[in-house]
Amino acid sequence: MKSNNFIPGAELPLEQKINLETARINWHELQPHFARGNCIYVAPELDLVDIAHKIATDDSATIALLIHNGKISKVSDIMAQQYFDRNQPMWAVVVKPYVLIQPDNTIVESK
Repeated sequence: MKSNNFIPGAELPLEQKINLETARINWHELQPHFARGNCIYVAPELDLVDIAHKIATDDSATIALLIHNGKISKVSDIMAQQYFDRNQPMWAVVVKPYVLIQPDNTIVESK
């Protein structure tokens, strides 16, 4: 008997697809996206996959409120410099044309 977990040709639900496309990446690899103005900061207390889903489905009211409250923003030059200086590990997911980023503070680097 075949498992129903995977059906060839079936489309995954958007939230599951976003979750599978979320990856850990260091800031130096994100520099080109920052230079193009495409990096969007997502506050650590927010669920990155949930925010990506809200952007992908154009939940503009929720996104506007989060922007107003400073929970989502374009990455500033100061933030980018701090991330660059320590090659900050990030969680990232693409929601075209943006790359949503969230600092991964679970990794402690020793110097």
